[in-house]
Amino acid sequence: MAFLLKLFLFSTIFLSVHGDSKPEIEVDYQLEEAEVIGGGLRDFNTPFLGNQQSIRFAVYLKDEDDRVVGGVLAWIRPGIKLVYMDSVWISEGWRKKGYGRQLVLKTEEEGKKHGCTHSQVDTLSFQAEQFYKKLGYKRIGVVKKLYGEHDAIFMRKDLQDLK
Repeated sequence: MAFLLKLFLFSTIFLSVHGDSKPEIEVDYQLEEAEVIGGGLRDFNTPFLGNQQSIRFAVYLKDEDDRVVGGVLAWIRPGIKLVYMDSVWISEGWRKKGYGRQLVLKTEEEGKKHGCTHSQVDTLSFQAEQFYKKLGYKRIGVVKKLYGEHDAIFMRKDLQDLK
């Protein structure tokens, strides 16, 4: 009898606090409420990692007609002193001319302006590992066959020694 009374009291308290509706799981391709998730994770991480606000920016390579023919999409996290290059791309006709190097160096320069001590990028095994190595990046990790037969290669560069 005491057990049933406790169960009744618990159920009554639980339902009065949580209601009798069940939570719903939804899929949203419009990402209308995505900031709630990102903000919640930032709030959780901030005591451990400092300021988690991202400063997003792009560095563009444009031709004489002002068309984008290459560039870097990047973000800076001041709390962890990191500039991260999310996407690096140059149109086929503009490759092998030193523009990629200039774009990466400009991205690092922007990071340093915001106090970044490291730059990070990831590439795939068929992409640009050697390019980044020539610029001083070191392999810090690999996930084998992350994309089919292709490895994901994570690279990092210390910006503190750069002038």
